[in-house]
Amino acid sequence: MVTEKFDCVTLIGLPYHCGVRGAVPGNAMATAPEILLAPEHVPDQLLHRSISHQITLLNNADQATDAEIGDDFRLIPAGDQMGRMLVQSIHTAAAVRTARTNNTLPVVCLGTCSGSLGVIGGLNAKENQFGVIWFDAHGDADTPETSRTGFIEGMVTSTIVGRCWSQYTAQTPGFAPIPEEHFISVSLHEFYSNPGPGDNLSVGTAVSKPVIDKLGFDRSMAAALDLLAPRVSSVYVHVDTDVLDPSVLKSNLHSAPGGLTVDQVNRGLQMIANQFEILAVSFSSWDPAVDPNGATIIAPMIANAAEAALGSHPRL
Repeated sequence: MVTEKFDCVTLIGLPYHCGVRGAVPGNAMATAPEILLAPEHVPDQLLHRSISHQITLLNNADQATDAEIGDDFRLIPAGDQMGRMLVQSIHTAAAVRTARTNNTLPVVCLGTCSGSLGVIGGLNAKENQFGVIWFDAHGDADTPETSRTGFIEGMVTSTIVGRCWSQYTAQTPGFAPIPEEHFISVSLHEFYSNPGPGDNLSVGTAVSKPVIDKLGFDRSMAAALDLLAPRVSSVYVHVDTDVLDPSVLKSNLHSAPGGLTVDQVNRGLQMIANQFEILAVSFSSWDPAVDPNGATIIAPMIANAAEAALGSHPRL
């Protein structure tokens, strides 16, 4: 899947967390996209890099309709988490699809990682072959059968590769499971001392903290990218901000020691851009209630990711 070069960015914001818009007790991740897309943050960083942009805020993705879910919308009562997340995934997919149809790069600010399901749908994985490169402190590789809590955000990568929720994700237009050999998990530095069956696991090629400690970040990333390169020429890159070490940014209550620096994430994105076409990038999981100043760190990272993606190309 190789497309013509874009020179403009569409910033897409999905201000929801587990289907709910706005802050909830103990979690304000849903407020992050609107903060990041405020003029003084990501837009200002793009202007400093002479990157033109437009903004799409998906702030009306609460109510389901028959057309959106392909079912009886009365089955989604107020407060139904999975039903509302499905509607938001469908809205995200439509926004990503429109951005690319308009020859712009989708740069997506998500409340939480599960919004990535909509990005994959918008890139039309049903018809296009691409890889996924996933920066995160956690593997997010649980399933409903292995999870002790049922926390859907801990199942996102398993869902992406088709281990679970297959009928559910099929309702998002364009979504199809990404083959596990087309997936790279980067950082993975929080390991539980009393893990459940799906804890401490990841999908795809793991550039985990033990690997990074042994080989160094650049060497371990290069090895994973070289393994992926014969399989796909384009990728979608997702960055969960808790991939950063808490000494850099405590992005949320799930942040854990042993993460990456901003420079490492930026270098990793440039390494990807030098070897693959980047179809879209997304950032998620900053909780402004945990660190209100997080935008000063994350906004430049998003702009750097956009700049790298705009210049990305498959290695010949």
